[in-house]
Amino acid sequence: MDTYKTDRKVLIAGFTGMLFFGVAFTVMGAILPSLSTALKLTEAQSSTLAGLLPFGILFGSLLFGPIIDRYGYKSLMIVSTLLGVLGLEMLAFISNPALLRISIFILGLSGGMLNGATNALVSDSSSDKAKAANLSLLGFFYCVGAFAIPFLLASLSKTFTYTPIVCATGAIMFCAAIYFMIIRFPEAKCKQGLPLKKILGMAKEPALLILSFVLFFQSSLEGLSQTWTPKYLADYHGFMQDQALYALSFIVVGMGISRLLLSWILNHTKGKTVLICGMAVSLAGVLILSVFAKGELAPAIAGSILIGLGFAATYPIVLGKVGELYREMSGTAFSFALVIALIGSTLMNLIIGQIGVDKLPWLLIGCIVLIVFLFIIGSGLKRKE
Repeated sequence: MDTYKTDRKVLIAGFTGMLFFGVAFTVMGAILPSLSTALKLTEAQSSTLAGLLPFGILFGSLLFGPIIDRYGYKSLMIVSTLLGVLGLEMLAFISNPALLRISIFILGLSGGMLNGATNALVSDSSSDKAKAANLSLLGFFYCVGAFAIPFLLASLSKTFTYTPIVCATGAIMFCAAIYFMIIRFPEAKCKQGLPLKKILGMAKEPALLILSFVLFFQSSLEGLSQTWTPKYLADYHGFMQDQALYALSFIVVGMGISRLLLSWILNHTKGKTVLICGMAVSLAGVLILSVFAKGELAPAIAGSILIGLGFAATYPIVLGKVGELYREMSGTAFSFALVIALIGSTLMNLIIGQIGVDKLPWLLIGCIVLIVFLFIIGSGLKRKE
């Protein structure tokens, strides 16, 4: 594996794959209003379509780890990218609701595999000292992809429908697949087969379990803030819907800025210090959003930026730690951790639906406290031999 410690071509492949995960994650939400209007979809049909994306991402997250540990990265990176191309082109041109469901599931499957594989790839292709910094830079490329599709659709909507934009995105993604075909990736770590006993043992290890539950609450924090902030501001602080959405966009802006800065900061500061400080910044953002944003856009934007700035550090730091502890089966370890994280986001979104959106600040604060508490415990644990 030492051959790949400074392989820039492989790092570029990881960054490119993550960018397209950002595209896959946001394209459905970006085109759903236009798609619903064009195809005359009912609210129930639109909801069903949107719900298939996270299901596909979860399934892809389950698959990627064992595949890359057993067969290596190259085939999975190529196949998952081509599946993304297929999903985008189907989404662009198909009007049959049943086939649209398939296209959205395929996009989610592609995104889940790309998300997991690129995290593991960048971790494996970085020295221990550079893991967290490079994973943070990887997260910046997710933000670029997540921002690009809504921005392009908003900017070009008066000139083009979503069809040529989504089609062109698929064509660019196909170019990424060609790049993956011509570069060399790290080899499989378990060419003789995955040791089932070792996998089962890994799932019982306190270090991996606790770090995975840090991501459980981190994913909950991200999902809650990015899904429910507009409704919270509109229903309980008197914001117009467009103002609430405008404030929401600054969470992504804050996260993108932070991920870019963290790629430098994490080379000079301990990860534990950065994570704790980041959670303090997010906590300040939640308090500003809930106490001072009473119909005023400026504090809402300030709070949103601080939330995004603060929580951006958790994923790269935690995944960097997981990559260090489980380097010989990093794919399977990442798969385990990311599936638990996705379950957290899903469950917390169900919980807030039951207790009410007015409790959003308390849920966010609870997630922040638990992230810090669990990480302090988990970062001090050693792997069982």
